[in-house]
Amino acid sequence: MDLRLFRKANGITQLALAEYIGVTKQFISQVESGKVALPTGQLKKILDNDEWSLEEYHRLKENLEALKASVKEGKEITVAGEYADVPYKVPLLPIFAQAGHLTGWSEGVKEAECEQVISPVQDVDMAVHIYGESMYPDIPNGSVVYVQRINPQSFVEWGQAFILDTKNGPLLKYLAPGTDEEHIKCISANQDPKFAPFEVPKEDIYGIYKVVMCMRMM
Repeated sequence: MDLRLFRKANGITQLALAEYIGVTKQFISQVESGKVALPTGQLKKILDNDEWSLEEYHRLKENLEALKASVKEGKEITVAGEYADVPYKVPLLPIFAQAGHLTGWSEGVKEAECEQVISPVQDVDMAVHIYGESMYPDIPNGSVVYVQRINPQSFVEWGQAFILDTKNGPLLKYLAPGTDEEHIKCISANQDPKFAPFEVPKEDIYGIYKVVMCMRMM
């Protein structure tokens, strides 16, 4: 069973689930990331809880599989029919985030202008198309990423993929500390010399969004 998907389908936080089955939140996180297995006793305790729905879990799982198939086939993904009222919807920005060099881009997109798409995970703020080859092979050109806005003043997980909302437009990179407190280093997955690391002044950054999930188009 996909524990993360089960939680999302039933609106359960990691902390609440951890307390219910008698483990730590960190342990739940490790299970969901595939680092450890959930013991049979804890799994049985989860499944025995009548307040949590396996039916809703399977419904969301089918929804996710359909979304993956649609993205793989390059289809436009919209929310309609029986899924129109489920809470797993986020705005899909009508622009592409650059996985390449900084270039001038459009300013500001209102959520009302965005198409609402089905999200396979709940704790995200939006979906964004990716353009460019600098993050290949980790995040290929044409992928759709689901992102969560973070507070850069609290904690940034260096080495993880983020989208920076900059004055030059959205930019997808791995992040690292800059040469001083006023800059953030942007690093590409592609090892081609033309995608060498560079730094962005923090004053040019309007927001930072962590990449939670990537859907690849094959």
